Amino acid sequence: MDILKNLFLEWDLETWANVLEVVGFCFAIGAFIIGLFIKSEINKLKTSYIFDKRIKKHIDNLQKSASEINQFLNDYNSNRREIRTEFANCISELEDLIPKISYRQSLKSRRLCSFLKGRRTRPFVIRQVQSSSFIFYITKYPKRFYQTTYDDVWIVYGSLIEIIRQLENIKQNKGKSL
Repeated sequence: MDILKNLFLEWDLETWANVLEVVGFCFAIGAFIIGLFIKSEINKLKTSYIFDKRIKKHIDNLQKSASEINQFLNDYNSNRREIRTEFANCISELEDLIPKISYRQSLKSRRLCSFLKGRRTRPFVIRQVQSSSFIFYITKYPKRFYQTTYDDVWIVYGSLIEIIRQLENIKQNKGKSL
């Protein structure tokens, strides 16, 4: 009550200054929060616009990489260097794609990107006719920690196809929702 008396009956300027300082501080904090919200919404619109403009190119590039990997798998032993180069193309394409989609939608792309980075630096072993011996199956998985095999390339190919389908579905769903 004492503040109201000082404000409206006595018109104390110091009390008015203190009250207006608190009110101004509250408005500044509110404006800051509103500004952050507007900035995040603008970033979402910008990302959505970039996604709409570039998604077709990303899908085409990933399809091209998947088809080339599939062709290289026909003669794996002589195309090991080309497969390594194609892995690098896939990594750059996936890293460019990841920020344009939501975190949940990009989990497959992130996993494939880290798998590709790990496999690309390891030596590519020559594919041999696999015997069905017990020793082959015991040594198969420990060897994969140190080298990239034909099976790893097939895993990459399958993951690329899965990501391409996911991107096409995202594109179609986005088109239907607008």
